[in-house]
Amino acid sequence: MTASLAAPLAASTARRAAHVLRVLGPAWIVMIADVDAASVITAAQAGSSFGYAMLLPLAALVPVLYLVQELTARLAVATGLGHAELIRERYGMRWGAVAVASMVAIDLVAYVAEFAGIVLGASIVGVPALAAVLGALALHSLVVLTGSYARFERLVLVLSLGLFAFVALAVGAHPDPAAVLAGLSPAGQAGLGGGYIELVVATIGAVVMPWMLFYQQAATVDKGLTRRDLRAARFETLVGSIASQVLMAAVVVAAAAAVAGGATSTVSAGGLVLPAGLTGLAAGGGAGLIAVGMVGAGLLAAIVISLSSAWAWAELFRWPRSLNLRPRRAPLFYGLYLVEILPAAAVSLVATDLVAVVVNAMVLNVLVLAVPLTFLILLSSDRRVVGDLANSRRRKAVLWAIAASLLALGLSSSVAILLPR
Repeated sequence: MTASLAAPLAASTARRAAHVLRVLGPAWIVMIADVDAASVITAAQAGSSFGYAMLLPLAALVPVLYLVQELTARLAVATGLGHAELIRERYGMRWGAVAVASMVAIDLVAYVAEFAGIVLGASIVGVPALAAVLGALALHSLVVLTGSYARFERLVLVLSLGLFAFVALAVGAHPDPAAVLAGLSPAGQAGLGGGYIELVVATIGAVVMPWMLFYQQAATVDKGLTRRDLRAARFETLVGSIASQVLMAAVVVAAAAAVAGGATSTVSAGGLVLPAGLTGLAAGGGAGLIAVGMVGAGLLAAIVISLSSAWAWAELFRWPRSLNLRPRRAPLFYGLYLVEILPAAAVSLVATDLVAVVVNAMVLNVLVLAVPLTFLILLSSDRRVVGDLANSRRRKAVLWAIAASLLALGLSSSVAILLPR
């Protein structure tokens, strides 16, 4: 390639990279926050109970996660409206309330799990539960009170890097490469004991959560992204989808490797019990990495879930809502964000073993997802709403197939949970 051609190509590549970095935020944050304390517990339980078998479902969920979350970016840049606001405008206040309420119902369990994860992670390295909860509440409050979406985003992007402690934990667990590859093979799914399907569904519920739909769409609007940013937003969503599942896989690998190495004991703190695989690593010198990952996962998710809920209610009732506004100009939006997690923070101080509760809640999460996901597909397929960005017939068919499959899995596993064993 001649110098005359190389220079323009390099300049074009630099411009595209700068554009992606400018757009970076909404998709990456929501994807990393998706690896919350509940997801970590679910993945660790899967790795502890079924080894590396969960790696194949996690890999298969990358395109599902991308296809679902890409819709939120497309709706945001096409309409300039958040998810709850768009449902209200297109289908009325009643359906908007149903969509928001269904999300909030599962969020109540998620909040408890986030603070439980923070307490457990902090306790592993000797930080008292009360100090951990108060510190998390302080950071949860301060991070949004900057009066600027850009400043908020920079703070949360830095916080998201803490979750990559799980990658270091997985590497330090020295997994058997052949066993890891076997977990990625369909043959590795054969002959697994009871409860595996429920954990697969729980993993789906831990990967695609209702609050993610509301957050990414609202954050994309608040950041001010437009149609010209869609390509970069799609790229960010794809990279975030991969990173999210890599982190989940790291937890599975770490737990599975620890159990394969003989870890069977449990480690508890503040009345909470961590799945066996991670407890062995905590006892073997990985406590610091587990603490950083658990605290980071719980805090990041608590912030993102609270914001998704506050944005959703504010959109529904047409309250002023933006992180670019000072609290006095959007008191209901900020007030809801600040107080809605307080009951969960209190519960986390007196909680007992949450592993079974969290896993079951993630199964139910798949059912709750059906409501906002249905609206997401309908809205993104409506040319009156998104114009030329509407789903093609083929994509619409794929999306409805995904929605139907998720609902069927959620229903079957919910019945299995409710039936006496």
